[in-house]
Amino acid sequence: MENQTKRLLMASTIAASLIATTVSASPATPAPAASAMAKPASAAAEKKQVFALVSAVGDQFTYVRQKESTGSNIIDNNIRKTLKIQNNALNFAVLRGLDTGIGNAHPDSERVFITLNPAEMEGVLAQNREEVAIGKIVSELEKRPERMTWDKIIVATPKYLQSERQGMGPKLHGLGVYVQPLTGGSLEGQDGNPEIDVRNQGASDTTNPEDGQKNKSKVYVAPYSYIQVYVIDAKTMRVLEKNARHDFTKLNDPTSVALDVGRSIPPEVLATSVGSLIERSAARAIGETEIGANVTIQEVKPVAASTSAKK
Repeated sequence: MENQTKRLLMASTIAASLIATTVSASPATPAPAASAMAKPASAAAEKKQVFALVSAVGDQFTYVRQKESTGSNIIDNNIRKTLKIQNNALNFAVLRGLDTGIGNAHPDSERVFITLNPAEMEGVLAQNREEVAIGKIVSELEKRPERMTWDKIIVATPKYLQSERQGMGPKLHGLGVYVQPLTGGSLEGQDGNPEIDVRNQGASDTTNPEDGQKNKSKVYVAPYSYIQVYVIDAKTMRVLEKNARHDFTKLNDPTSVALDVGRSIPPEVLATSVGSLIERSAARAIGETEIGANVTIQEVKPVAASTSAKK
C-alpha cells in the first residue's frame, strides 16, 4: 500500500509539472480559447482557406503502471490513475500541434481555435469518449452560422485501444504515461541454476530524455498520445477523412540510480517530453491526411537537462 501511495503521488507530481509546462509554452498563434478566434485577414488579400481546429481530448491524463506481481485471477495487470489537468492545458497542447500541422501544409491559411469544455466529458467511459466527443462537437457546430465561412473543420478526440501495442499496455486511451517496471529474469536449468539469462531479451528501443541518446531497455516510462483526428467539410458537416494516431516515446535513463524506473526521470523532464509528444502527435495526424499530405514532422531531440538532479 505504501509503494502504491508513493506511485500515485509521483503521478500527481507529473501532472502538476505538465500543467506548468503546457501553460507556459505559448502557441505560435494567439492563445486558443473555448470560443472561436480567427486571425484578422487583410481586406486587400485574396480569400484564404479557413480551417477550424477543434480539440476535444478533455482534461483526463492517465497514469498506468504494470503490476510487478500478478495472480491467475487478475483481469487487469495494470494500476491505473486518472488525473484532471487544469487550465485546459491538454486541449491547448493538442491545438498547438494541429496548428503546426496546418501551418506547415497551408502557411497562408486562416485558423479558428475551438475547444470542447472538459465538463462535457465528465463520467464518460474510456471506450466511449471518442464517440461522445465527436457527437457533441458536430451537434454544436451545426448550429453555428459562421461555419459557412470555413473550409474544413479538424477535430481531435481521444482514441481507445483495447489491445497491447509494441510493449504498451492494453486499454490505453487519450493522453497519459505508461510505466513498464518489469525487468524479466532467467530461465532455470534442471539443477536449479540459471540456464539462460533473459533479462535483456525483448528489450525495447528507448531514449534517454537527458541527452536524446538511443538505448535498449526492458523498463521504461512512456508518454503516449492516442488520438483520432477527423477532417470535416464545414459546409455540409460530412466527415471526409479520419486518422488515428497511437504515438508514444519510451524513455529510459541508463545513468539513473533510482531503483524504481517510475522515479528515474524528474517530473519536469517527463512533463516536457509529454508536452512535446502531444503536439508532435497532433501535427503528424494532420500530415497523414489529404489536407496535410507530404508534410513530415520531425522528432525533436531532447536538450540535456543539466539542472535536473538525478534521483
